[in-house]
Amino acid sequence: MIKNHFKIAWRNLLKNKGKSIINILGLALGISISLIIGLWVNAEVQYDRFYSKTDRLSQVYTLDTFEGKAHTWGATPAVLGPILKQEHPELEEVVRTATLNHLLHDGEKRFKASGMACDSGFFKLFDFLFLVGNPETSLTRPDAIVLTESLARKMFGHTQVIGEIVKIDTIAPMTVHGVIEDIPSNSTFHGNDFFCSWGFLTTAGWTFNDSWTSYNHQTYALLKEGVSLSSTNRNIADLVKNHTNDQVKASIYLYPADRWHLYNKSENGKMVAGHIINLRIFALIGIFILIIACINFVNLSTAGAERRAKEVGVRKVVGASKKTLVQQFLLESFIITLLAGIVALLLTAVGLPFLNSLINSDISLYDQPIVFWMLFAAVIGTTTLGAGIYPAFVLSAFEPIRTLKGNLVSAKGNFKPRKVLVTLQFTISICLGICTIIISQQIRHGKDRDSGYDRNNLVYIALEGGLRKNYEVIRNELIQQGIASGVVKSAGRITSYSSNSWGYSWPNAQPEDFDVTFNTMSTDASFTQTIGIKLLAGRDIDIYTHPSDSNAVLLNETAVKRMRLTNPLGTAIIEGKGTIYETTWNVVGIIADFILESPYQDIEPMMVKGPASYFSYIHIRLNTSNSLLSNMDRLQATLKKYNPDYPVDIRFADEAYALKFVQQKRAATLTALFSGLAIFIACLGLFGLVSFATIQRQKEIGIRKVLGASAATIATMLSKDFLKLVILAIVVASPIAWWIMHQWLQDFVYRINIQWWTFFIAGLLAILIALFTVSTLAIKAARANPVDSLRDE
Repeated sequence: MIKNHFKIAWRNLLKNKGKSIINILGLALGISISLIIGLWVNAEVQYDRFYSKTDRLSQVYTLDTFEGKAHTWGATPAVLGPILKQEHPELEEVVRTATLNHLLHDGEKRFKASGMACDSGFFKLFDFLFLVGNPETSLTRPDAIVLTESLARKMFGHTQVIGEIVKIDTIAPMTVHGVIEDIPSNSTFHGNDFFCSWGFLTTAGWTFNDSWTSYNHQTYALLKEGVSLSSTNRNIADLVKNHTNDQVKASIYLYPADRWHLYNKSENGKMVAGHIINLRIFALIGIFILIIACINFVNLSTAGAERRAKEVGVRKVVGASKKTLVQQFLLESFIITLLAGIVALLLTAVGLPFLNSLINSDISLYDQPIVFWMLFAAVIGTTTLGAGIYPAFVLSAFEPIRTLKGNLVSAKGNFKPRKVLVTLQFTISICLGICTIIISQQIRHGKDRDSGYDRNNLVYIALEGGLRKNYEVIRNELIQQGIASGVVKSAGRITSYSSNSWGYSWPNAQPEDFDVTFNTMSTDASFTQTIGIKLLAGRDIDIYTHPSDSNAVLLNETAVKRMRLTNPLGTAIIEGKGTIYETTWNVVGIIADFILESPYQDIEPMMVKGPASYFSYIHIRLNTSNSLLSNMDRLQATLKKYNPDYPVDIRFADEAYALKFVQQKRAATLTALFSGLAIFIACLGLFGLVSFATIQRQKEIGIRKVLGASAATIATMLSKDFLKLVILAIVVASPIAWWIMHQWLQDFVYRINIQWWTFFIAGLLAILIALFTVSTLAIKAARANPVDSLRDE
C-alpha cells in the first residue's frame, strides 16, 4: 500500500512540475531561513554556557543611585575581590580580571596582543581546554603567563612552549606556564590572546590602594555546590557600605553567567534587556516566514483541487476510504517537504557564511549535535502536518457523484480560506517591509546628527612604548614638518566613552548634585583645535602657555546647564571634597556638546581635564595641504622612528565613529533580507494561485473575448480579486508594524517620528510587486486564442 502511495505521489509531482517546483522552492526558502535564524539564536543562547560550572558562575555587579535613578554596571574596585572571598565562605572562589593590551615579544618576534591579568583561580571558574600545562597552577606565580594556541604558534611555531620567556612590553619577563585552545566566539573572553598572573600589574607599576570608588576591574565568583544565588546576594549586598562606613552607597550582587550575553542592558538598575530583544524579534521573523511558505503549500494544493477531483471520485467509487486518501495526500506533502528540506540544507550551507560575516560569528551547519538534526526532523514532520493536513482533508472530502459529473465548486466558490491565507501572507510580508523602512530611517537619522567635532583627517594612536617618553619630540616634529596641524594627548579616544566620575561640588551646588555623573577625559593642549570642537567661551587648555592648567577643566554645554552655572568661567570645582583625593579644578573654557557615545542617546555632562590625569592616546589632525597618502607615509615613518618595537596602528576617527551604527545596520540588513525573501515567497505563491485561476477560468475568458472583451478588461478581471487582498493586507499590517516600531524606537532618545508616508510607500511597493506578479499571467491569459480554451475536450 505504501509503495503504491509513493508511486502515485511521485507521478503526481512529475505531472505538475510547475506547482511542485513552486511548492518545493517556497518551502525550501522558508525552512532555510528558519534554520539559519534558529542556528543563530541557538549560538547566542549558548553564549557563556559551555563552562562546566556555568550554573554556579556569576560576575559581581555594582548597583548605585545617581540623581534619583538606579544604575548598575559590571565593574568593581580591585580591593573588593580578596575581601569578598575572605568574608563569604559560601563562595568557593573569587577572581579579579584587568584588561591588557600590550606588545609581546620573545626577543625576535613581536606581536600586539590583547589579554587579561587574573587571579590564580581564573581557570577554576573558566575551564578552557589546556593543550599543555596545569590549569590549577598555571597562574600561581607572579611571572606566569598562559598563551592561546594561535599566539603560541605565531611566536614559537608550536605549542610545546612551557618554560619559554615572553616579555610584555619592556616591563618584565614572563614565563609560559600553559597553552589553551583559542577562546571560542561564544565566550565573553573571546579575543583575548593571553592570560597573565595578577602579580604582573604590580610589576608593571599599577597601583592598587584601598579605594572603593575606583571601578576599573571585573570580579567573578563561583558559588559552592547547593548555595542559593538569591541568599548570597542578600548576604553580600552591603559589603561595600560596611567597609566604607556608608561613605559609598553602592551595593553589589552576583549576576549569573547564563544572562551575561542575552541581558546586557540595564533599565532602572536591572539587567532586563539587550541581545534577547533582537533574538526574539528575529525568531518570530523566522517562524512567520515558515508560516508564509506553508501557506503557499496549502493554497496551491487546494487551488489545484479541481484538477484532481475526478481522480478522488474514481478512487472513492472503487472503494478507497477517506483514511486512505488522507494518507495518500499526506505522503505527497511529506515528499515535497522532504525535498524542500534537502534543498533548504543546501541553501543554509550557502547562506551561513554571509550571516557569519555579518554578525562576526563562526556558526557551522556541519558540527551541530544530534539534537539539532532531531529538531530538523521535527520541523519536517511539523511542516508536513501543518501544511499538508488541510489540503489532504479538503481533497479527500470531495463527493464522488458531484466530482464525476464535473459539478465541483468553481475557483470563485469556496475561496474564503484561501483569501484569508493570502491576506495573512502579505500582512506578514508588508509588516516586515514597513519595519525595514523605519529601521533604515532611524539609522539615517543618527548618521545625520552632528557629531560636534570634525572627524575628517583626524587620526589617533595608542600612547605606548617609545611614544610616551618621546611625545614632546614627536609632537613638535609632526607640526614643524607640516604633517599635522594639531597634536594632543588624551586619556581616551574621542570616538568612545573612556571613564566617568561623580562626587563633585561647586559654588551653590545642592546635596543631590554630589551624584551628578560626568564623562571625563584629559588633555594637555590644543584640544579644541586638534579635535575640531567649537570653543563657546573662554580658552582651551594649554599646559605649555599656562603651566597651572594641570588643574584646568573644560565643560560642555550640558554640564553647564546641569550645574546651573550662570558665569561658569573661573568656577572652582572640587573633586572628592574632604578626602585624601581632594582636587580642585578651575573652569577655563566652555565647549560645544559633542557625541562621545551613542548618537541615539542624550549627551551627558562632560569634563575635559588638564594633564593632572593619565594619558593613553594621541590624537593627530592631519594637514589638509598634503595628500592623505603623503601624510600617512610620513606619519608612519615618524612614529616608527621613535617607537621601533611596536607596530604602527593608526586609526581614523571617521571609521571608528561609523562603528557606532554597526548594530543597527546589522538589524536593518537582516530585516531587509528577510522581508525581501518573505515577499518573494508570498509572490511565488501568488504566481501559482493566479496560474491555477487562469486555467480554471479559461473557458470564461474565451467566452468574454468572443463577446468583445479587451485584453485589458480580462487582465483587470483576473487581477482585481488578488489586489484587493493585498490592499486589505496593507490595512491590517500598517497598525501592527506601527506598534512594533513604536516599541523598538523607545530604546532611542534621539529618534524619528514615524511618518504616514512610510506606510504609503511600503503599501505602494507591495501593490506594484503583486501587480507585476499577477499581471504577467493575467495578460498572457487575456491574449490567448479563445478557440483553444473553448475547444471541447
